[in-house]
Amino acid sequence: MYSQILVPLDGSELAEQVLPYVQQIAQGLKIPLEFLRVIEPVNPEMAGVAYRSGVAPYPATAESAGARSTTPTTGPRGPYLDQIAASQRSHAQDYLDRLTTVARQSGLVVSTSVHEGSPAHHIVEEAQKEPSTLIAMTTHGRSGITRWMLGSVTDKVLHATTNPLLVVRPQDYLGTKGEMKFSSVIVPLDGSDVAEQVLPHVVSLAKALSLKVILVRVTPSAADYYRYMEYSIGPYQDYSQEVDAGAAEYMHGIRQRLQVQKIASVEERLLHGNPAAAIVDLAKEGTDNLVAMTTHGRSGVGRWVLGSVADRVVRHSGAPVLMVRAREALS
Repeated sequence: MYSQILVPLDGSELAEQVLPYVQQIAQGLKIPLEFLRVIEPVNPEMAGVAYRSGVAPYPATAESAGARSTTPTTGPRGPYLDQIAASQRSHAQDYLDRLTTVARQSGLVVSTSVHEGSPAHHIVEEAQKEPSTLIAMTTHGRSGITRWMLGSVTDKVLHATTNPLLVVRPQDYLGTKGEMKFSSVIVPLDGSDVAEQVLPHVVSLAKALSLKVILVRVTPSAADYYRYMEYSIGPYQDYSQEVDAGAAEYMHGIRQRLQVQKIASVEERLLHGNPAAAIVDLAKEGTDNLVAMTTHGRSGVGRWVLGSVADRVVRHSGAPVLMVRAREALS
């Protein structure tokens, strides 16, 4: 299913909280990792200030780490700007090398790459080199020089990439060495073929990681029909029960399909109310849940617009979310 996992990092511990999950997936699927660091282009004004002060912002050698140096004899911005950029790139590579050393101790195959420019652009571009690449990143990092606001970057990547994307919402109180692993995968479905495009991903992960699959269908409650239906269709309670029966039958069919594919543990959950809220609440019932869903689905009675629901789940769920771009959405 996946040929490798691309892991964008910004140098912060928050961004590194994706690593335990990435390690579990890479070990289970036996695929390599690529750690990616994107650094900001050097601001020419900063280079000018550093030149005038005679202080290099990132001393990399014993000579440059001493007291204030004499004013350089080269041009004030061009060569000095290149020196700062080279120093930033060196620090970024050193950071990735440290993480790579730790990952390789767990038997993982890891490569690294450092780029300069727009983080979202380079993440999408790097992933597109191999369509079967899984991108894995947190929703937030830190902002500042040589770092990027990972929340906005994640949003841009989500809307631009055609690759599957694993999004992890970091927690301030968590480190990167804790036992954070998946034991179950929650699969929201709305009855459409588009939503079912996530199932091959679910099957692959469930087999490799021995995950329990929880199929979820959210339908309106009887009260919702009274509130939102603009025309009479008879007793709403009866209609609600009819929709629920159809949803349950649909999940039974999906469960049978998964069992044929040798998925040992499959559970069905029929929920009511707001789809995003119901999925988020279910995900919060455990600390080891993964939510897997497509970015778009179909709307209608007893169904929901999966695109908007997916967006809300990513923003509000504490559980990691695997987003798969539905093919229909690309046409």
